[in-house]
Amino acid sequence: MEFKEKQYDGPYEVSGIDIYNNGELFKGVLYYPPESYKKPYPLIIYFHGFPQLFSLQEIVKTYSFLLNMGLAFIVFDFRGYRFSEGKISIKSQVSDAMKIIEFAEIMAKKNVFALNNINIMAHDFGAYIALILSSKIKRINRLLLVSPILDLKKHVNGQDFLKVLNYINRFLPGNIRGMENVDEFIKMTKKELSKKEFQIENIMRKLKNKKLKIIIGEVDKVTPLEEVKNIIHLTNRNVELSIIKSMDHECIDDKEIEKRNEGIKKYFIKK
Repeated sequence: MEFKEKQYDGPYEVSGIDIYNNGELFKGVLYYPPESYKKPYPLIIYFHGFPQLFSLQEIVKTYSFLLNMGLAFIVFDFRGYRFSEGKISIKSQVSDAMKIIEFAEIMAKKNVFALNNINIMAHDFGAYIALILSSKIKRINRLLLVSPILDLKKHVNGQDFLKVLNYINRFLPGNIRGMENVDEFIKMTKKELSKKEFQIENIMRKLKNKKLKIIIGEVDKVTPLEEVKNIIHLTNRNVELSIIKSMDHECIDDKEIEKRNEGIKKYFIKK
């Protein structure tokens, strides 16, 4: 959407996004590049991770260099997270991902976005959702996964997942809805993962996006490098693998952040 009276965050025009899915609202923001760039814009849609602690504006600020490269940027909360309605599940997040692509297509018809240049950058669990989406539709041009969780089944069956859920319920109440009963949530998620459409082995063989890049830390303990390499071998797409030396699952050190951001820039400006 575009406001009749344009609104700005610093040099960037910004619009709120409200999308209803099965009667439930999920919310996001759309940032446009500086006015020196002309429509239609290449678009990056950001899929957040779990448990999504940062505000949408903080995420935009982190990746504002993409706006300065002439790309539009959408970031939103899946249903069940923060200010969006509903409850978390794999199925609901995939459905939301479909809706956000439909929104991008509508905006492309209005000549706001370039229809052949709709891209996704996804972090952590959001990367898993992005892969599922890309196994179902052909619309995605470039897909970039940053510190992805690829073997979700392994994590759901591990004891650390139980600890994480209990921690979130205790110290971040209301931040994620639908997992207050931890045992029932794990049972539901395992049932979802029993479906082929949500299994990584099946997903990787059916990817339809044009290009794929993974940025991963060399010492990532959540998703070990060897695990990433093994899963890459399952795909029918060429994968650009960028390994950041000494980085764990998250970028913390300034040098790590610089290397990650440089890798993101290069990926999205390639012809």
